[in-house]
Amino acid sequence: MLKEKASEHAADLAMGLTSTMKKLIAGDSLICITCRATVLGNGCGPGKCECSGGRTKPSDDYDPKEALLNAAMSREKVRKDAVKGASAANQVVVAADKEKKKAGRGLDDLADLDLSSVDMVEIVFEAGKLGMALEKHAVSSVADGGAAAALKVKAGWVIRKVNDDDMPPDKAIIMKHAAAAMKAGSMTITFQQPLEDGKHHCIGCDKFIDAAQFDGAKNDLGAGPGRQTCCSCEEFADFCG
Repeated sequence: MLKEKASEHAADLAMGLTSTMKKLIAGDSLICITCRATVLGNGCGPGKCECSGGRTKPSDDYDPKEALLNAAMSREKVRKDAVKGASAANQVVVAADKEKKKAGRGLDDLADLDLSSVDMVEIVFEAGKLGMALEKHAVSSVADGGAAAALKVKAGWVIRKVNDDDMPPDKAIIMKHAAAAMKAGSMTITFQQPLEDGKHHCIGCDKFIDAAQFDGAKNDLGAGPGRQTCCSCEEFADFCG
């Protein structure tokens, strides 16, 4: 009996029927074995038989796993595409709002303008590899073709929240929260990005500042996001011993 269960489990995994996919097919059932229509459908609405001669019901000994799995995978693809579309649309709105604010600023308020101000961008990640590397709470690199690249995440951005939880400059804590969120199927990361070109994040003062303020520092911009420190922060650290 144990060998049979182990063999069945191995066959399910080879088919792609993981525990997550089993949950997705749990509430579904096969309508027709010819067109493979299922009750929940393939993501484009409830399924129905498309056969001109009428549906062919599955017999009692027919195994519907493969058909149910294919339907579930199609539904998941439709859902993930919708999530990615929503994230992309959100970024477009943020960018448009940024340009609107820039256009609306007059010369009279330049003295009060904080050039280190930043936009917060919320991006939804599906379960899987993030496709980016972190140093403390900064994105140090983005992998070509990965999830982060597809969602337009940039190296140098700083993670402020995972879902609704504020994140410290600690990679281990961020990854722990990310792993917990991924178990639920997806997570939202709130990134902080510079409002203007030429601004870079300092790990010391935790702000986006002018590139010139890193000139002469031991850990200048060449150290990379999550490591780079401005001259003022390095001088303060040396002074305090």
